[in-house]
Amino acid sequence: MKISLNQNIKEFVIINLLKKKVKILFAVLMLPLFMYSQSVSNTIFTYKSPHYYESINLIENGKFIYNNKTEFIKIEIRGNWQVRNDSILVLDSSPQKSKLIVFESRKNDKKNTFRVRDMNNHQIHYNLCLITNENDTIEFKDQFDKSTILGDFSSFYIVDTKGQYSPIYNIEGLNSNFFDIFYEHRRVFDNEYWKYYGEYLIPLGTNGKYQNYKLNKE
Repeated sequence: MKISLNQNIKEFVIINLLKKKVKILFAVLMLPLFMYSQSVSNTIFTYKSPHYYESINLIENGKFIYNNKTEFIKIEIRGNWQVRNDSILVLDSSPQKSKLIVFESRKNDKKNTFRVRDMNNHQIHYNLCLITNENDTIEFKDQFDKSTILGDFSSFYIVDTKGQYSPIYNIEGLNSNFFDIFYEHRRVFDNEYWKYYGEYLIPLGTNGKYQNYKLNKE
């Protein structure tokens, strides 16, 4: 009985030692893979000039951190990213915000009134760009609070003092002539497409146009 018990103990010890060796071997084999996944988990693209810095950190879990710094402005935006067709980087802020909210109504007036506030209902300075039914664009610069304008228009957009453009808003009501406009002055990524080339990116600017510089992969 003692011999059998000792044999069982020896077998138990040997089996556990073998299990530990297998675990250690597995960990050693997996270490390079883990180190590789850590090394590619954050991919940072940057652009630097004497008075301007822009970067985006694409994190493996589909999240991103965007940073923009100038002499007077510092911005950080977080959100979600994905690459489509190996050539398009799609960015969405999280939590998502509306860039422009408009309430249309009809007042007893021949003129059109555009009242522009930020999302906290504060008065702001802005440029108002009105698009006519003939697709001509008329810009009214250095506006504040309300703009009262005679004419017929199909759509409009806002440009703030930082040069940031709102989306184009298409007027819905045929008889609408009073527009309560709420504008998000902070940058928002809303299904924004950047050009993706693997080793570098071509970003969209706040004016909605592709920039003449690139963010290089670090």
